[in-house]
Amino acid sequence: MPQISELELDIQTKLLRATFLTNMAVLKKFMPEIYEFYQNYSPKRAKLTFDHNGEVNMVSEGALVYADHAKENSYKQAEAFYEEPRLFSYSLSKDGNGIFEHEEALNRIYEKREKEKPDSKYNLLKHENHMDLLTMIGVGLGFHIERLFQLCDVRCFYLYEPDPDCFYCAMHCIDFGPLIEKCFSLGGAFTIKLGGNANQYVNGLNTFLTSHGFSNIARFFNYRHYRSEATDETFKRIYELAYRYSSGWGFFEDEIISINHTIENVNAGFPIILGKDYFNNELSQQPVFIVGNGPSLDETITYIKSNENNAIIFSCGTALKPILDSGITPDFHIEMERTAELYDWVDQIGHKDKLKQINIIALNTVYTKILKLFKKAYLLSKPKDGGMDFLYEYIDESKYPPVDACNPTVSNAATAAAVYLGFKTMYLFGVDYGWVDEEHHHSKGSIYYQKGSVGERDKMKADMKVASNFEDEVSTTQHFDNSKASLEILLENNPNITCFNCSNGASIQLTKPLKYNDIPELASIESKAELLDNLLKNAFSNKELENLDLNNLFEGKLKQLKHILEMAVGVTSVKINSRLHLTQLFANQFKYIASFKTNKETYVLYRFLQGSVNYFQANIMTNAYCYKDQKEQLAYINYALDIYHSHLFWLFEKLKKTRNLANS
Repeated sequence: MPQISELELDIQTKLLRATFLTNMAVLKKFMPEIYEFYQNYSPKRAKLTFDHNGEVNMVSEGALVYADHAKENSYKQAEAFYEEPRLFSYSLSKDGNGIFEHEEALNRIYEKREKEKPDSKYNLLKHENHMDLLTMIGVGLGFHIERLFQLCDVRCFYLYEPDPDCFYCAMHCIDFGPLIEKCFSLGGAFTIKLGGNANQYVNGLNTFLTSHGFSNIARFFNYRHYRSEATDETFKRIYELAYRYSSGWGFFEDEIISINHTIENVNAGFPIILGKDYFNNELSQQPVFIVGNGPSLDETITYIKSNENNAIIFSCGTALKPILDSGITPDFHIEMERTAELYDWVDQIGHKDKLKQINIIALNTVYTKILKLFKKAYLLSKPKDGGMDFLYEYIDESKYPPVDACNPTVSNAATAAAVYLGFKTMYLFGVDYGWVDEEHHHSKGSIYYQKGSVGERDKMKADMKVASNFEDEVSTTQHFDNSKASLEILLENNPNITCFNCSNGASIQLTKPLKYNDIPELASIESKAELLDNLLKNAFSNKELENLDLNNLFEGKLKQLKHILEMAVGVTSVKINSRLHLTQLFANQFKYIASFKTNKETYVLYRFLQGSVNYFQANIMTNAYCYKDQKEQLAYINYALDIYHSHLFWLFEKLKKTRNLANS
């Protein structure tokens, strides 16, 4: 057994200390928060040691972390990963219903690759010696990171280490400075996330992609260094939830609709919700029923009707038909979809006279003609939205705050509305986010089962199974799962809210499962209609908007947008040498667009472009990865870029045309 002399021990210890101090200087420069964290740090569980081979190792809870030769075996692990990497590929398919030119343009890009059928199974990492994005779970002593950076270029690196002790040890073993500098020299980023849980890692990666561009998910490599309960859960979550990174970015046509509908709604005099400090809700302690259109609504609708006077009833989207058919008049109806096609759905509900007795609360993006079907309309400010970004140039965002977690489904808009209006207790009915029977996917009384209706659907196709509120599991879609996650975020950010899940659907974190027949008897709400009218009068306002000529104000934006668009297209209108060259150009283009995010006067222009840029960059890059032959790859890239550039200019002309029509 090798022995280490006192002299060698002293030298090795000093070298480790010198490496740590070098890394602290690097962290002070690039990551000051981590530097501050480790300034006076003492490890509690894991510590450095010299093992039986006289080599540096880590000991945790009395046992060596590396059984033998920490550096050598870490190098071997990195080399094995290089030969057979684990990765996530952005999934592509022909999609969409043809409503948007955005879908058609992306489909043409997809069909080109499908027609040519390139070899997409080979290891592009060995071919290029380059990773656009490497995510890593577990730092250990860091030797595997050092080796991977020797084997290939890593442009963007995202490291997650749940145990701060481990990273403290790693800072003594490898020099992070050159690794960080290498990423920066490639136009990328080096991010370290310490502590937290699997969900925070997933959310942190989403934040990273939002900052550096979603083209990085075209093919990102995922490396797990060691097994532990924390790293295993994180590894599992990244593969379960990676699909959430690949959609929901918005797109230019969406923002055109948002601008047009928002301006029209403001011009119609519909008021916008105020911040909670600007009004008082005298009904805040009364129960709110959030009524969705899930299949379990059928078994609870009689209970809802019997308590119509004992709760504030929020009707969600297509739930309105079975609610009205059952003789229930909701206190509020909620809508959130922006396209004009929603009008046909609402129109086929019937009960036209009844609608005139119901107030509608909707996102600012909802089609004006729909809002006018109801008694009065009130607007919720949608976050990350072109229409509201434009309004915030002229009104105080703190007074008219964005309503977070209000999408992607109407149940999110309803729960968010209830929370922002100051209600404290919610009961969920028909908010299933899934189904037990594929033929019973919504309430039987809804438009989905109405023959000849716009929404008629026999079955629902499931994407996955999830834990159920009352059953073992239910089938669901990615869209419903995203909606469930959004509600969980709303409840996490508002811990004062009590939410009972009375729906026989997906389990929702931070809600309390409760069968409807176990709800304690609810008392009648005195003067409910009068108090709700007072709430609406006080909680919504359009005072600062009454004298604004929004049509003319927006005209000034068009010239700015055209210039930005020409500059952005110019970045990728050059001779492309390789996929790696395209990666750099896409990064430059993304950064140029993102630069308009920091200025209140240009934020709406950023909003128009960022979603479409993300979708086209991610799709083009994903397809480009599939070509082994460089000539074929470059031919494909040039073909796709032509479609991308033409689409962006087409979008500008469409926006210009719709605004001219609005002003005529």
